[in-house]
Amino acid sequence: MSRKIRVLVANGSPKGEYSLSLQHTLYMLGQEAEVEWRIAHIGEALSPMEYDRAWLEGAIAAIRWCDAIVWTTPVYTMLVPWQVIRFLDLIAEAGESRIFAGKYATSMMTCFHYYDHLAEEWLRGTSKDLGMCFIEGRTADNTDMLKPEVRASTRFFMHEFLEACRRSAPVERKSAPLSCLPIPDFRPSRADGDAPAPKSSQRRTVLVTDEYRQDGNLSRMIDVFIAAYPNSVEVVDINEFPYEAGCQGCLRCELVGECDRKDGFQQFYMDLVNTCDVLVFGMNLEGRYLKPIWKLFLDRSFANGHRTSMMGKHTAYLVSGRLRELPNVRQFLEGKDQVGRENSMGIISDEAEDSLHLEALLQELAGRLARATEARYQKSVGFLGLGGMKIFRDLIYSMRGVVRDDHRFYRERGLYDFPQRNTANELFNLAMGAAFTLKPVRLQAFQRMPAMYIQKHKAIVDSGRE
Repeated sequence: MSRKIRVLVANGSPKGEYSLSLQHTLYMLGQEAEVEWRIAHIGEALSPMEYDRAWLEGAIAAIRWCDAIVWTTPVYTMLVPWQVIRFLDLIAEAGESRIFAGKYATSMMTCFHYYDHLAEEWLRGTSKDLGMCFIEGRTADNTDMLKPEVRASTRFFMHEFLEACRRSAPVERKSAPLSCLPIPDFRPSRADGDAPAPKSSQRRTVLVTDEYRQDGNLSRMIDVFIAAYPNSVEVVDINEFPYEAGCQGCLRCELVGECDRKDGFQQFYMDLVNTCDVLVFGMNLEGRYLKPIWKLFLDRSFANGHRTSMMGKHTAYLVSGRLRELPNVRQFLEGKDQVGRENSMGIISDEAEDSLHLEALLQELAGRLARATEARYQKSVGFLGLGGMKIFRDLIYSMRGVVRDDHRFYRERGLYDFPQRNTANELFNLAMGAAFTLKPVRLQAFQRMPAMYIQKHKAIVDSGRE
C-alpha cells in the first residue's frame, strides 16, 4: 500500500469556498487514494487589515502537519493576490519560515492566462527560497474543468505530483537564489548654492511611491528626478492611504460599477489617474517582487475593471533593489506599460555603476519624459502589449452583456480589432484564395512580393511627406 500523503491546500482566493481555483484542486485530490488534505483559506482570512492571530497559528500548525502544499490561487494583476504575499510575510515575522523546508509544492491557478507565467514563476522561486521542492503546476481557464479531456490531464498531473512526494523525487531549481549583497548607497552630488529652477504647472505630474523623504536610495532618486524635471511634481505615498482591506475578487466593480470596500480607494485612485498627465512610480523591491504595499495598491486598482485607466499617459519607473536579478519584475512593469498603453519612458534602478552615473540616468529620464509628454509621443507596442490586450479583448467581448462598462470602453476606443471585421481584407482574401489555387499565380506572386510588400511605404519615404 502506498504511503498516505498529507496535503495542505493553501487557498489564496479571497472568495474562500467559492474559489474556482479551489474546485480544481479539490477535484484532483478527490480522485486520489492514500491522500489526506486540509484547507487554509489564506485569501479570505487575510483580506481585512486586522486578521485573526489564532487563525495564523492554526495555519502554521497545518504547514508543520503536511508533506506537500498546493498553492491554489487566482491571478490578480499579473501575480498571486496580495493576501498570499502577506501570509508568507506574517510567517517570516513570526520566525517560522523554516517550517516549509523539505516539503513539496505545486500550484493550481485559474485565470484567463493573462501573465499567469509571472505568477507561477513567483510561486516557484519563492517556494525554492523557502527550501521547498516545487513541481510545475497548472493554470486553467474558467471552463476548462468542464471538458473531459482536461479533467483527465488534471488527474494525471495530481497523481504524478503525489507520486513525486512519495518517491522524494529530485527537482531542478529554475531560478538562482537571491543575492544577499546590499545595493550601494546612492549619494548624488549636491549643488546647494544653486537656486532651484522654476517649475511649470502645465502638465500635472504625480509621483506615486512607497518611500519619500527617508534616508534611503529611493528617496534620493526621487529628489534628483524632481530637481531635474521641468514640471512641478505632486508626491503621493501609498503607505498613507487608510486601506480597509485587500481586493476580495467580488467583481462588484464590474457588475455594479462601485467597489464593495468602503474606504474610498476607488475614488482616490480614479481622481489620481484621471486628473494627471504624467505618472511616475517610485518603487522598492522586496524578495522576488515589489514591497507588498504595492500589491495591495495594484490589486485594489482593479476597481476600474479591465479598462486601461492610464492609456495615453506618460510614465516612468524609479526602482530601488536588484532588478537585474528579477527579470520577471521588469517584465511585469513592461507588460503593465504596454497593455495599458502608458508610454513609459524608462525604468531606472539604483544598480548603476556609481552615483554619478545613476544621477545622470535620472536627469536624462526626467528630460526625456518631459519632452515625450509635450510631443504627445506614442510608443510602439510589442508582444507583451498585443498579447495581453488580445486576451482582454476576447474576454470582454465574450462577456459584453455583463461587463457593460468595460464593453463600452473597448468599443469606443476601437479595441475590438477582430480581423473578421475588416471587410476589405475579407474580400481580398476571398479573391486571393481563389486565384492562389493556380500554381502560375503563386509563382508570379513570389516574384513580385518583395516590391509589392513595401510599395505604399516606399511612396511615403520617397515623397518626404509627414
